[in-house]
Amino acid sequence: MQDALTLSRSQIQAFLTCKRQFELRYLRQVPWPDRPLPERVATAVSRGRQFHQLLERHFLGLPIDAHTLDDDKLRHWWHDFRNSGLEIPNGHFGAVQHKRYLPEHRLTIPAGNHFLLGRFDLLVVGTHDDLPFAHVFDWKTSHPRSAADLYADWQTRLYLAMLAEGGDALLPNNRSLKPENIAITYWYVREPDQPRTIFYDQAKHKDNWADIVQILGAIDDHTARDEWPLSDSWEPCKGCSYQVYCGRQTKHASTPDIAADDLEVDFVGWSEEAVVPEIP
Repeated sequence: MQDALTLSRSQIQAFLTCKRQFELRYLRQVPWPDRPLPERVATAVSRGRQFHQLLERHFLGLPIDAHTLDDDKLRHWWHDFRNSGLEIPNGHFGAVQHKRYLPEHRLTIPAGNHFLLGRFDLLVVGTHDDLPFAHVFDWKTSHPRSAADLYADWQTRLYLAMLAEGGDALLPNNRSLKPENIAITYWYVREPDQPRTIFYDQAKHKDNWADIVQILGAIDDHTARDEWPLSDSWEPCKGCSYQVYCGRQTKHASTPDIAADDLEVDFVGWSEEAVVPEIP
């Protein structure tokens, strides 16, 4: 019997993009070849990490002195966040009787033969009109995306589905968390007054969870057969550090020119897993 895997949105996206990369990185755990980032990209990654740490400190109730921030852009982001009037949680939830802030929170739930892992920048749980709710907030330092694009992203789909399936564990007295009382908000430093909030419901969850179960079954099938085909398209290979393992290190697989301001970096759990820039 195969070992159970703990799958985050990064693993799921890797499996869907290229099963060979999924095998090399997450099953065989071949070290990700170390390629130094361009200076502008490294600066963007560092600044984004610092911003996430800053908001974690804020929601832990620790004091923050903006004058001690030695990065002008970081200080500007903090000022914009403080003055954005972001509703935490969203007013959609009505009269909130109780709420609890859980910054940089991890949630793991069983799913099929495996486990699903979510790492939330900020999770707010509580009750509104005597009904439990859960609201995820995600801080983005990259180029803004539309709500439609964000809903299709596996970060959104996985986080909402996980809370619908396992969010009860976050609530007292075994109360049930309904999909209609779950939401996720993306807040962009570039558009501080235009948060993207996505609400969930039972119909969306039924379709979403069916897709997740299907993907988990496909992972089991490929593992049982030990078959890990390469991506049909060469496009994902251009920025993949595993090119050499697949014989795709040709002129078609050149390193893309990454724009620092358009970086999307998975900062959640950055202390446990190498931070890998993702190109939108």
